[in-house]
Amino acid sequence: MVADDTIVAVSSASGSAARMIVRTSGSDAVDVGRAIAPELPTDGGTAARAVLAFAGLVCPAWVYVFRGPRSYTGEDLVEYHLPGNPVLAGLLLRHLQHLGLRPAEPGEFTARAYFRGRLDLTAAEGVAATIAANSADELAAARGLMAGELARRLAGPADRLLETLALLEVGIDFSDEDVTVLSPAELSARVTACRDDLRRLLAETDRSRPAGGAPAFVLAGRPNAGKSTLLNALAGYARAVASATAGTTRDPLAADVPLARGLVRVIDVAGLESVAPGPGAPGAATSGEEAAAEVAGRMRAGAERAIAEADFVLLLTPFDEPHDLPDLGRPYDLLLQTQTDRRPAPIPIQRPTGTGPGSGVSSGAVSGGSAMTISAFTGDGMDRLREVMDELAFGRRGSGHHLALNARHVEALRVAAEAMDRVLDLTAMGGGAELASAELRAATDAVGGVLGRVSPDELLGRIFSRFCIGK
Repeated sequence: MVADDTIVAVSSASGSAARMIVRTSGSDAVDVGRAIAPELPTDGGTAARAVLAFAGLVCPAWVYVFRGPRSYTGEDLVEYHLPGNPVLAGLLLRHLQHLGLRPAEPGEFTARAYFRGRLDLTAAEGVAATIAANSADELAAARGLMAGELARRLAGPADRLLETLALLEVGIDFSDEDVTVLSPAELSARVTACRDDLRRLLAETDRSRPAGGAPAFVLAGRPNAGKSTLLNALAGYARAVASATAGTTRDPLAADVPLARGLVRVIDVAGLESVAPGPGAPGAATSGEEAAAEVAGRMRAGAERAIAEADFVLLLTPFDEPHDLPDLGRPYDLLLQTQTDRRPAPIPIQRPTGTGPGSGVSSGAVSGGSAMTISAFTGDGMDRLREVMDELAFGRRGSGHHLALNARHVEALRVAAEAMDRVLDLTAMGGGAELASAELRAATDAVGGVLGRVSPDELLGRIFSRFCIGK
């Protein structure tokens, strides 16, 4: 992906449009461009009308020339803006390949920009997030990444963390000289400030969705809790078969549901109940009973898998039935008491003890309680439910957050914060500087990994720039 050859690809969206773009990048991009458009200017930052000759055709086009290292990829880049016909773009693409250009791999233009220092890793991820944005808020967050907002927010903590590690390691090197480079109190103060910065960043920013995927909500609960009816009400059509007969839903069923700020994916799964053995002595079950038990086991496994992989879980329980809540294996995000049209007063809910769902809803859900009452049949509470789902999926309105962290960012910052917690524990207990240095290096690597940088050479540079070692 960092080869020196010249690559080509159609860089506009598929389908007919007013204009289509074929992009080339590499050392031969300009020379190949002059082969099909002799009047092509070679100065960087120029745009010119040209007549392209390829595949036996003569086609008018606008051609843009960008010279490295000031181009998007950091190398010579030429774009051909053609009349918006996919067939025409395909013919030009094949002709350029015939002239020796290699088809680009997915993301290769942006990868070249990263490896040649035109983008940091978070900005490169912002490009993918911009393409995959499903709402105005997601687009604003992606633009923040692409503009380097995360890199700017991390620059201060990353620099202080790297400097602290350099000071700590110099102190280890000079431990026999009876020189204190960094006192335990100063080390703790530095590390605490860096850790708090990272935790503040985690708390104040939204979570972005995987590229190309809408936020996923799973409707979980025991059989006949109203999951299929709710899915149909949210989707606006009969996506699932709703029946009073338990076990109607076998495989997970999904529907895309439009909310105020974007699409979400809502998934109806099989009702959660234990798979009981058939009647009779152990080993005496009939083949039919064994088959039914096997199907029930697969249904529950599919439901559990969908619950584990979901972004959010809505746990449903009938308004008028005294069911204990099932163990989901993870906290639920919102508890829904359903079928309020059947009875005027709710039955108290018994939450499971020990492991299982959490006792409340996550940030952005209903204030003042962990449960909502709804009727998918009459529509009671449905408007509020859509508002809550919108807040869960896209954050609270008016929060002012225009930056989103993806799963890689969150995990790296979590690892860094936990490593710094261990440094503080070691320092408080008078632990060895070598152990603290190892933890601090792990934190530095994690933060640097978000940005795609921090090398041993950078650490050495910090040491040698601050101390006249060898004097």
